[in-house]
Amino acid sequence: MVRASLILGILASTLAHALPLQQNTPIKSDLGTAVILPGSYFVEFHSEPATLESSREHASFVQQAQAAGIGMYTRNSFNRLFNGVAIDLPNPRHLERLSALPTVRRTWPLQMRTRSVAIPSTNVAPNLEFAHQHTGVERAHRELGLDGTGIKVGVIDTGVDYMHPALGGCWKTPGCPFQYGSDFVGNGYDSVATPHPEPGPDPRDTCDGHGTHVTGIIAAKGPKVRGVAPGVTLGAYRIFGCPGNGTGQAADDVILKAMEAAHADRMDVINMSFGGGSGWSEDPLSVAASRMVDDGIVMVASTGNDGANGLYTSGSPGLGVGVINVASFENWKITSLSIDIVGPNRNKSIVHSSPGNSKFRFFFDSPAAVVAPTDSAGSVEGCAPFESDYTGKIIMVQRGNCTFVEKAENAQGAGAAGVLVYNSADELMSPTSVSPNVTIPLVIIKGDDGRFILDELKSGAVVLTATNNTVSEPNPAGGQISQFSSWGPDPELRLSPAVGAPGGNIFSTFPLALGSYTSLSGTSMASPYVTGMVALILQARAKRVNVDEVRQLILGSAHPIADRNSTGLLSPLRQGSGLADIWDSIASLATVEPPQLSLNYTVASAAKSEAGESVRTLMLHNRSPTNFLTCTMTHLPASSVSSFAANGSFTAVPRLWPEAADAQVAANTLPGAFIAHPGLPVRIAPGARQSVTVSISAPVGLSASDRWLYSGYLRFNLLWDDSVGTAQSLHVPYMGYLGNYTELDVLSPPEEGFPFVSMKGSTDALEDNGHITIDSAHRVAAHYRLEHPTRVLKVQLVDDANATQGFFPYGYLEYMGRNYQSVRGRFSNSTLNGTLYEDTDLTQPREVRPGAYRIRIDALRPLRDPSDPDGYQVWHSSRFIIDAVSLAKNASASTQDDEEDSNDEVFRP
Repeated sequence: MVRASLILGILASTLAHALPLQQNTPIKSDLGTAVILPGSYFVEFHSEPATLESSREHASFVQQAQAAGIGMYTRNSFNRLFNGVAIDLPNPRHLERLSALPTVRRTWPLQMRTRSVAIPSTNVAPNLEFAHQHTGVERAHRELGLDGTGIKVGVIDTGVDYMHPALGGCWKTPGCPFQYGSDFVGNGYDSVATPHPEPGPDPRDTCDGHGTHVTGIIAAKGPKVRGVAPGVTLGAYRIFGCPGNGTGQAADDVILKAMEAAHADRMDVINMSFGGGSGWSEDPLSVAASRMVDDGIVMVASTGNDGANGLYTSGSPGLGVGVINVASFENWKITSLSIDIVGPNRNKSIVHSSPGNSKFRFFFDSPAAVVAPTDSAGSVEGCAPFESDYTGKIIMVQRGNCTFVEKAENAQGAGAAGVLVYNSADELMSPTSVSPNVTIPLVIIKGDDGRFILDELKSGAVVLTATNNTVSEPNPAGGQISQFSSWGPDPELRLSPAVGAPGGNIFSTFPLALGSYTSLSGTSMASPYVTGMVALILQARAKRVNVDEVRQLILGSAHPIADRNSTGLLSPLRQGSGLADIWDSIASLATVEPPQLSLNYTVASAAKSEAGESVRTLMLHNRSPTNFLTCTMTHLPASSVSSFAANGSFTAVPRLWPEAADAQVAANTLPGAFIAHPGLPVRIAPGARQSVTVSISAPVGLSASDRWLYSGYLRFNLLWDDSVGTAQSLHVPYMGYLGNYTELDVLSPPEEGFPFVSMKGSTDALEDNGHITIDSAHRVAAHYRLEHPTRVLKVQLVDDANATQGFFPYGYLEYMGRNYQSVRGRFSNSTLNGTLYEDTDLTQPREVRPGAYRIRIDALRPLRDPSDPDGYQVWHSSRFIIDAVSLAKNASASTQDDEEDSNDEVFRP
């Protein structure tokens, strides 16, 4: 068990080095999808939480702060998962004084989190039952009568519209499903714009809907939606205010307060459908979630929706140790309001995506003409203005080359009443066209349907209507991984995600004021699906299973799917253990521990027979009380993946090996595995455990210079000696890195254009020995790109002897995610404005002196010791000469206003 005093002690070191103290505007944090708000801090005390001494420390801290003349506002106090407080400190210069108080162990900046984004649609036909048929839920309901009765489920989210009839229409009355929970924020809360919550009397959500949709997936019981576990007792813990109040974020102290409340209410399982980005297990909320797992609460979280950005995009808090972080699989049916097409030759009813902005439904009860013009650039993509007037018509454009907002703006500028975007593939995706400049609806249709319309237009006029009629059709991607679902591993080479569940195109409850029902897609929808499964397991086993056993049952019984683009199974870095199946989990008569294997790295060498092999011991448990178990093992290789193309350049879409579904490859380019001990078959007595030693060989025929992450599955084939010959199977995924992971470069190579140094606002690199002056209009910017997450990043100014002169603002950062390939976040930068910092806390400023310098960037390689200078990849800029430094009038380095540099793009996805 993690000691409580260590939880946020570890957490503190992750945040202690983030920004210069005088910074007075929010910046993005180095941990996940977050923002650091300077002036707000966590303060940790010395004692264990929930002790007599910890209560005394809270009282002593207030007295000591008053005696020291420290003015502060206490945001929240904690004494369950964490012993300390969250405060606002109006004068950040008091931070050093506060840190020196006898009760204070350490302090660090507060963060804000963004909930996972899911795009709403106006679907009105149920389709959750389609998912239930493929995951064993329907069978568990029908044959076992399981519904989660007696299990307490907490939902930390945007609140819930508890008045929805499918959710009980009640709050904390006898027999009501909602017996626990609170509002921690109120409707008007936003962590930046209105940072001090004003909680309402209860967590009812009538303005957002995310939490209502999530709760419906778990526990709805109505004619349109039946959740996975409709009999559970619910706790709703609201941490987000209404959309439109600002950034739509929640501060870490608010989230931690909600987690403590759910902990105090002794929830059996808690769902967290928020987070995302390139996360770390050391993230504050990941660590707190791990603490709750150690206390016997099953924690389930979404893995994130950043799949398009490639590897290392699993987010926090799902990376916490023992947390079940969930990938998304596509539902087997697409259900939507129909678009009814009438052409000169043929008619067709087609499905469409959710609208790009839920405020503007794609609704046309009178026939509207469809056109597919070229824009002023001669393109059918609608990325340039249209030259003709299309008032009242629907403009159809092809997906690609610009944002959906730009397409909508150009169509709207031509007078269009709506926009159809036909996909390049025969599938749907969720667009976003939210902009104050866009007031017309935009939806995506499948590629085949777009081509159907184009063919009809060749013969004459085409019109459409779009009303409340619905259409359902098979999803061609049904049962496959959702393209938005994030990839693992975590930066320290631990396997992620844990498991997958339906999350694409899920129909569920929505606030009554917002239409009562809708479809959403996201890992936010997959996470509550698994949360409901956990409730069914706990009910089926009368809660006589611990959190580790629940995790083993869900992961071991999951079914890995094939990779449609390669010859083997889909990498567990995308699907985890596979698609969860609750029937097989409940029926399982055996478990295996651990349920996943992270092999770290393998230095492969064809010259040594033993090289490239990893040996791991697993424990098989025969849970049958009466029958012997006989076990064999089959190895199932999965795709190897790399973030680097064959020419060595970075790629967001991971490279695969084998490269095609019909590829013929040499055996030594695939991993292998066998049971080394004991001999086969393995025989286990009733109720007994047996250790099994497995040898896994890396694909030594692949080149280590290509930086492959290899993987596969160990399938344990189980047979009992009962009268019917009961047979089951368990899958254990594994992954490892081919080569020496600790030597992996973090910074992009110079031939890719980064790092480089320029004057701020320019993309022209400084010339060698160039002369510059630093003043309010001229500042030096260091641009860099991280192709791998890093534990420590330093940006320093050094002299000709390579002696550091100090850190840049934002020049000492910890637990950094990697940069993405998208326009937003392709690179990061840090600006030298005349101020350097002598300490890694960035609290001791000094002015830059004229002289000859270089900029040095140190990025810690994976798994290396931050105190070891040889563990860093180091880059030096060309030499330049600062002739003069002119700070703002009446300013010194300690008061220099950095607000102009608050848009430095230190990217934390």
